[in-house]
Amino acid sequence: MTQALYRRYRPQTFEEVVGQRHVAETLRNALRQGRIGHAYLFTGPRGTGKTSTARILAKAVNCRAAEVDDRPDNSCPICVAINEGRLLDLIEIDAASNTSVDDVRELRDRVAFAPSEADYKVYVIDEVHMLSTSAFNALLKTLEEPPPHVIFILATTEPHKIPATVLSRCQRFDFHRIATREIAEYLAQLAEKEGVRVTPEALGIIARSATGSMRDAISLLDQIIAYGHEEVDAELVRDVLGMVSGKAVSELADALADQDPAEVLAKLHELINRGVELSQLVSQLIDHLRVLLLLNVGRDASLVDLPDAMLEEVQAQARRFRPTQLLHAIRVLNEAGLALKTPFAGYLPVELALLDAIDMGAGAEQKAESRTAAEVATPAPMRRTESPPARAVARPASAEVSSDLQGAWQQIIRAMRQKSPRIQAMLRSGKPLGIEGDRLVVSFQHEFHREQVQGAIDQVVDVVATVMGRPLGVKLVGGDYVLGPETSAEAEVSATAGQDESLPPLEEDPVVQTAINEFGARITRVEPPDS
Repeated sequence: MTQALYRRYRPQTFEEVVGQRHVAETLRNALRQGRIGHAYLFTGPRGTGKTSTARILAKAVNCRAAEVDDRPDNSCPICVAINEGRLLDLIEIDAASNTSVDDVRELRDRVAFAPSEADYKVYVIDEVHMLSTSAFNALLKTLEEPPPHVIFILATTEPHKIPATVLSRCQRFDFHRIATREIAEYLAQLAEKEGVRVTPEALGIIARSATGSMRDAISLLDQIIAYGHEEVDAELVRDVLGMVSGKAVSELADALADQDPAEVLAKLHELINRGVELSQLVSQLIDHLRVLLLLNVGRDASLVDLPDAMLEEVQAQARRFRPTQLLHAIRVLNEAGLALKTPFAGYLPVELALLDAIDMGAGAEQKAESRTAAEVATPAPMRRTESPPARAVARPASAEVSSDLQGAWQQIIRAMRQKSPRIQAMLRSGKPLGIEGDRLVVSFQHEFHREQVQGAIDQVVDVVATVMGRPLGVKLVGGDYVLGPETSAEAEVSATAGQDESLPPLEEDPVVQTAINEFGARITRVEPPDS
């Protein structure tokens, strides 16, 4: 059976540990000065070298090499025995499988025995945060005052779960996520040793997919090499990992920048028809938009990790967006990614998120500016003549709603996520028309969406009341619904349309004010007195 690459190329010296120079240098200096601690805590994400460094330290403290700087030399009997996994004085324990207090008591009893071959007995306890509270308590005294021939190395990915009493007894070393460039360079060396040609772009994709974990990166490379191709290119890597091509993601981002809904949906469904996993697409698009945002805001290429060949093209694309547009797009896509985890989500959350990203982008701001300019250009209302006053008329459903109501609607959609991400996705297809009496009127083009929201109407009403600050009902209507004359927007227009500018507002008339207060009335229309 072939040995996995990550085991075959496990680091054997401090110099071979990639991306953790601060840890390697500190441990080497401790060896030079003879200041070896009795307990260490290695923390950090998976695949960053914690267990490998623990083994290297175990070899270094027991190595027979004459010069300290040569340790571990990997040639003395102790180093060879550790590399072959047969040294009895190196005890590796998986805390996930040995969590009980009895396991720790057994370990504590064995600690007192002297090492059989080496100078030190080294106990490496992996995933130590999995120990029970009683097991930690049983380990405390031994950690505080271990025999002089014992060294404990605790490794964990979740240091916050370890009791403070244990943390205070250990020297802590934090292992960082490894930079993408360092991972790519190391993978290139491994590929050369394996006799496999891998393009730089392919190495970059593998390195980014590993998210800072060297072990994950090497495992991915091993999987791709097993695919059997003489040369590994970017397209092959994407196929094996089920990823969307970078070109397709970039084209989708271009369509967002163009504010073209038809093109965005066409690109999306083209990818869907190819069998692309939607969650993977959303993840890659968010990552791409994040890069654009960093370049847009920071204007510093060092903030992103991209090949020089791609950098200029991505910078040009970043200049097509405004930071607010990118922020909103990332936010709604992240919500869509969460909604995709619900049963029967389908394509809808992603479709709505992309359309929302367009609607709230540059095009929406330009529309708002155009409406403002049109309002400024409208002549001031003229003095009332003898002609009958203008009466309120019903607005078509396509009329623009007020910016306040539109803003409140966006808050309602965001607040709905806490109650039901599925209903939140449905609400995105709704459009607020106005307020009729004490009900918010929302139209839906698709009957299916309206029915789904109607089934959760109590939750929607609660959210609406919270956002609007007063109890309001919710009326769900079809896309062809026309508001009646009693809506709040039209009432406001009709209340002022027939007034003479030379007269004080009717609201200031004491008689009218008394009627409004006594009967809870409102002004809906003003008519001239009979002549």
